[in-house]
Amino acid sequence: MMYPRTLFGRTTLVIALASFAFQLFTIAVITSFALVPLGRHATGDFAALLVETAQKWQAEPAAERPWLQERIGRLHRIQVQERPGGTHDFPRLLPYFHLLETALSSRVGQHVSLLAGAGEDGEPWYWADIPVDSATVRIGFPASRVDVQPWFAMLLILSVGTVVTLITSAWLARWLIGPLSRLAGATQRIGQGRRPEPLAEAGPAELATLAREFNRMGVQVEELLANRTTLLAGISHDLRTPLARIRLALGMLSEKPDRDLIERIMRDVDGMNELIARCLEVSRDFAEQDSAQINLCDLLAEVAGEFAHTGIEIRGRKGPDCNLRVRPLALRRILANLVDNAVRYGAGQPIDIEYRLEDGRVEICVLDRGPGIPEAEREAVFRPFHRLEPSRSSRTGGSGLGLAIVRQLANANGWSVELKEREGGGTAACVRVPLEE
Repeated sequence: MMYPRTLFGRTTLVIALASFAFQLFTIAVITSFALVPLGRHATGDFAALLVETAQKWQAEPAAERPWLQERIGRLHRIQVQERPGGTHDFPRLLPYFHLLETALSSRVGQHVSLLAGAGEDGEPWYWADIPVDSATVRIGFPASRVDVQPWFAMLLILSVGTVVTLITSAWLARWLIGPLSRLAGATQRIGQGRRPEPLAEAGPAELATLAREFNRMGVQVEELLANRTTLLAGISHDLRTPLARIRLALGMLSEKPDRDLIERIMRDVDGMNELIARCLEVSRDFAEQDSAQINLCDLLAEVAGEFAHTGIEIRGRKGPDCNLRVRPLALRRILANLVDNAVRYGAGQPIDIEYRLEDGRVEICVLDRGPGIPEAEREAVFRPFHRLEPSRSSRTGGSGLGLAIVRQLANANGWSVELKEREGGGTAACVRVPLEE
């Protein structure tokens, strides 16, 4: 058996089969618990009427029988066949005939079979030979008196029900699968390096959430690609500049050795090594998969200890005990970059590290007393190689990667980072981390 390959086809088939099976079950339940009991009651009453009429017919004098014949025909649409004519057996397709034969046999105490024949007007009639005392009375009724068509009714119900089920299931499947189809198409466009049109964030809550998250992911992927391009361009520029200086210095050294030139070459080499090391560290931090239980106070103390050589006072305000299950390298890198940024631009003033717990997460803030960051630049500084200080020198403007790494590591772990104005002047760089992954 060939099954549909598409999710739409399979969903439609499953819904249609389930609905069809439920229709069969419903018909079976109605037949067993409603139609059959009603049929037994109806045939029991009708059998009682036939037997009673046969008994009255046999008890009536011959002169009174025409009057009785007219009366039972007018009131009950049954007749007595005084001179039995031609009859024959017939296929009992309706359960009604089986029930009536059972009821008649139960009434008279012996088996009674129904026979078929034709009336004077050509209408089919059904007859039963009812034993009364030592005689037999043939009594019958027209087919129109039991004009029921249960099989036709069931077939009609199944046919209409199947058509309605197929239409409904197809519409329902398309309504549910349509957003997923658009999502699949948008995913293919992302795989081809193109940004898809935003998906409509409508419909059922789950699909709306899926569309909203996909749109957010599309924006993040586009930003990631843009950041990658900027990162490659920036690294190329930052490596080409010292390489050009080294080449020029080597040319000058070939003519006249100079200790200052050698020291400048060494500084350029150190700068290149630092840039490469920074990129390798970022690659390692992003590759980290395993999370671990850490004590936040111990981690903050270790990060602060890394900057003891700078001569800048780093003060910590101990908060409540806090244990986190996180990827430690990523959080350590974020905090180290925030502290490094505060040391670089904090105007030599003391740096404070604080944290507080609220709403199932911890907010860690690195606060400095530097000149601050203009509100219009607070998002731009998270872009790779964006420097508030326009110099390309790492001694004055930094590498331009610190905050970009912070943002990308935070996004990769589901954390958030924000730069705010510190009360009294300076900048508050805060990262929010859930207490549980």
